[in-house]
Amino acid sequence: MNQGAKGYQETLLVDTLDRMRRNPEGRKVLQLRLSQMLPHNRTPVRLKILTRMFRSLESGRQIQIFSMTNGDLVIIINSGAQRDVQNIVHRIRTLFESDPITMADAGGEQDRFALWFDLSLDAAMAMHAAQELRTEAQSAVPRQMGMVLPPLTPQLLDEVQKKLAFANVVPFVRDQPVLRVNAATHEAAIEFYEFFLSVQDLQRSAAPTINLLGDRWLFQDLSRTMDQRMLETVVRAPHAREAPALSLNLNLESVITSSFATFLDRIEKGHKVIVEVQAVDVFTNLSLYLDVQGALRGAGHAILIDGLTIGTLRLIDVAQLKPDYAKVAWAPELGEASGRGGTQVLHELVAAVGAGKVILSRCESAISLAFGLKTGITLFQGRFLDSLKSGRRKPAPRPV
Repeated sequence: MNQGAKGYQETLLVDTLDRMRRNPEGRKVLQLRLSQMLPHNRTPVRLKILTRMFRSLESGRQIQIFSMTNGDLVIIINSGAQRDVQNIVHRIRTLFESDPITMADAGGEQDRFALWFDLSLDAAMAMHAAQELRTEAQSAVPRQMGMVLPPLTPQLLDEVQKKLAFANVVPFVRDQPVLRVNAATHEAAIEFYEFFLSVQDLQRSAAPTINLLGDRWLFQDLSRTMDQRMLETVVRAPHAREAPALSLNLNLESVITSSFATFLDRIEKGHKVIVEVQAVDVFTNLSLYLDVQGALRGAGHAILIDGLTIGTLRLIDVAQLKPDYAKVAWAPELGEASGRGGTQVLHELVAAVGAGKVILSRCESAISLAFGLKTGITLFQGRFLDSLKSGRRKPAPRPV
């Protein structure tokens, strides 16, 4: 295939993944969604600089880099380079921390900026993503490097919300389990399932010419409409009814709506619901948080504070908020932080909130699992553990 042909890099990626299906062990794939960054952050010069940050690893044959037509980077990573790549991704997040796409758990999803696939577990998912990128590239209208979709505006928001009100969102519903891991035996059992709407899939369907994450505050408004559709949809999902408990990542305001009350009326009696609220949402509306917390507990349900980082944990006392669960996103700096380091901060959180209530999310490797167990955490969420999706107790992957 001619290197100048449409979708050349995407086709090369698909072919490479196909060859690796015979020997996937130890390899991971990262899709870095630079295409979703704000226009001023992804000029041609900046995109080249970001790509260059990974080149030293490529020269050592530790990784393979594929530059997608839409501006994304897809990187196939050997086991020895995974920590280095994670560190580079963290540096990029820090450089562009004001960009909405780099924010932790924006809109309730796990991570929309860096999508990870473990080829020994997620080969089919990685291939599907690569094929979608190829289809998109081959059908795309040629555009100048650095051009991106226009950000959401108040007028466009109104149009998208009207579409979303009548759209079939069932195909966009995703779920991910939170697993309780026995530190002694490394057996794991499902604690609950988190359900969320895939913003990426929703954008392709309802707003293919708009960057939904281009304006943080307008997206926050859109997320309330997403909450309503999610509540209407999840209650009909057989998978949700079979789960030991389910969680929904919602805006605080969504919990006091008639849609949420109807949702609770329609779920099976005795079925536990865990409402995940973002830490920033709690800090900006503490009185509403306390009201929601009391109402949920009074009905036999629970509240979870999501979006905690080592930075927020150093500034606030989560124990005073008395959540039923607290979720901290794994990042390499947790194990590397100087001064009052990540290990100490998490030890303090576990001691304050209670053993069995702290969740370490975004666990992409055995390193994160081992770190969490060492600090007393027993609840985990992430791709590294996603192979354990049955309700039966199974051995969790042992940390190395």
